[in-house]
Amino acid sequence: MKSTYITKSPDETISLGERLGYRLTGGDIVLLFGDLGSGKTHFTKGIAKGLGIKETIKSPTFAYVNKHTIGATPRRTSGPSHGEARATIKYLFHYDLYRLHLGDDLSSIGYEETVEDDMAINVVEWADRIADLPKKYIRVDFEARENDHKITIEFIDPETAPANKIEEFYSEWQTPLNVRGHIKKVAEVAMKIADAYIQKGEIIDLSLLYSAAVMHDIARVCDFRNLDRSQFWEKITDAKWTKWANLRKEHKGLHHADIAEKYFRDLGYNKTAEVIYIHKSRVLAEEPERINTIEKKIMYYSDKRVKHDEIVPLKERFRDGWERYGKHDDTGTKKLFKEVEKQTLELEKELFESIDLKPEDIG
Repeated sequence: MKSTYITKSPDETISLGERLGYRLTGGDIVLLFGDLGSGKTHFTKGIAKGLGIKETIKSPTFAYVNKHTIGATPRRTSGPSHGEARATIKYLFHYDLYRLHLGDDLSSIGYEETVEDDMAINVVEWADRIADLPKKYIRVDFEARENDHKITIEFIDPETAPANKIEEFYSEWQTPLNVRGHIKKVAEVAMKIADAYIQKGEIIDLSLLYSAAVMHDIARVCDFRNLDRSQFWEKITDAKWTKWANLRKEHKGLHHADIAEKYFRDLGYNKTAEVIYIHKSRVLAEEPERINTIEKKIMYYSDKRVKHDEIVPLKERFRDGWERYGKHDDTGTKKLFKEVEKQTLELEKELFESIDLKPEDIG
């Protein structure tokens, strides 16, 4: 999934690149596509700024590549903090492949070596010259228009579960229709918040956020307190009932977030698994350090805004939770979830303070 940005000056393009630079970690590859004058070099200047590079960034048209040494990478002083500890980054390699042709040998200019360096960031202008694109990269497309520039950003990552497999996953787990209804609404909330951030120029990995949102409750049937055919929207066949019974037996005692996390990790979709895991309510109080990116914060919050398949205020969602589950909790658990409610309300304030959207606008 692509996020689209409109910049109306070189400074705005630099600022957008800077915001991407803040979230890059060692080994990241940024591939830039677009015609002459579409903003690629200004965007790269912004990435360098976000990485803390002070020297002047120029496009290496004749040298093919410029190497920049990175010192301590800065933290953002405003806007949403990703908080994720960045791996040590030593170098930025800035490539310009304008004088090459599709399929030309890139080994002679060092490309194949630097893109394998886990302590380097690689930014490549004229990436359309690369015949074999890497498995993981950030794609940025530039279009110069009469009065502005259109820039689209897409995160390509094999550790993110692909959206075109959603129905396949639902089928494997026989995810009930009422659970899918809840999932759909959570995804709706998440994407609305993400869009508000994008309108403010924030970089959001939409593919990851959407992937987690539409799959976070895939194993929900495994930890329903009770299982009754009347509670489901669809007609329950004996085969489906048996499938659910076997799943519940196999995963007895586990939270559905833990079940789904392991399932997706076993498939190699580690990033989707991580974002799915953090939607578990107690994580905000017990493991707050794990909710450390804007995508995770949006995912966690969005799930708390949906009761069944209805978008409701946070206080209504927690009231419903106390009525349905609180009476079964011991004193320690009740105290924990009071803290969860408090922290979630604080998260709501954090999420909405820098966007043109209010909690009551969602629904």
